[in-house]
Amino acid sequence: MDRYSDLSLLIGLLIYYGRINRYFYVTLVAVGMIGSVMVSYTRSRAENLIPTCKVGFMERPERVVLIIIGALFDRMAPVLWLIAVLSNITVIHRILFTRQEARKLAASQSTP
Repeated sequence: MDRYSDLSLLIGLLIYYGRINRYFYVTLVAVGMIGSVMVSYTRSRAENLIPTCKVGFMERPERVVLIIIGALFDRMAPVLWLIAVLSNITVIHRILFTRQEARKLAASQSTP
């Protein structure tokens, strides 16, 4: 349900920017949507390999708060930039963290 609610907000923005012919913002929202989905996906996949993966900043609560702030103060463009950039940085951070922790785990299991 979290992903549905998260993506429904962003789909609304996608439709809005498409209807007013702001195609750059359509692309920006799409990049934010990809990052939003990938944040939870990378954590889920990582926790199949390592015990926990709670690194990164842009999880669902932060994204929702930013969207609320952007809507209340009519500053959606900077909010979309933050979501697009920081969520994808979080994904990269989780991938690198998982790689590092998986290597440590494999090394500790191979040592007799």
